[in-house]
Amino acid sequence: MGLPQSGLWVKKLWVLLEVAVHVVVGKVLLILFPDRVKRNILAMGEKTGMTRNPHFSHDNWIPTFFSTQYFWFILKVRWQRLEDMTELGGLAPNCPVVRLSGQRCNIWDFMQDGWAFKNNMDIRNHRNLQDRLQAAHLLLARSPQCPVVVDTMQNQSSQLYAALPERLYVIQEGRILYKGKSGPWNYNPEEVRAVLEKLYS
Repeated sequence: MGLPQSGLWVKKLWVLLEVAVHVVVGKVLLILFPDRVKRNILAMGEKTGMTRNPHFSHDNWIPTFFSTQYFWFILKVRWQRLEDMTELGGLAPNCPVVRLSGQRCNIWDFMQDGWAFKNNMDIRNHRNLQDRLQAAHLLLARSPQCPVVVDTMQNQSSQLYAALPERLYVIQEGRILYKGKSGPWNYNPEEVRAVLEKLYS
């Protein structure tokens, strides 16, 4: 469960130091040994399947590693993980989400059939709910085999599920049956497939 607020700031400070060191060392290595760093990143991407997506070229993302934007994003992700409220087998948070029509509902309303995302989309950060709904319509244009909803601008679903930048879950009857590791490096769609096949066999 989440950390008590009294110790949270100490953990956040420690994470800030870890991320700062990671980015500084990574930037120095990228400058001194660019080919070696690129090979290591590509090897990691191959393990996770990132390099198999033809719309996700390494030339688009490797140069962004260890930048100022990278630092702030990684820091945000790591801080959010400190407040992860989900536990395998525990009750799944029933966070508010918004249908593309603008109607507010809860995430459990869409968990009966599961989620099936394919491919990545290049979408800017949303400044308001209208931006978020507009981005979701890009996903709808690809005819997903699942309902599409968006998080509220308070990002409650993303926070409670520690889903930034991405994380796969299987939820049935309000219980978390599968909680994957955070992506893009550590998640495993094959594990989700195995869980779903077991459920429906």
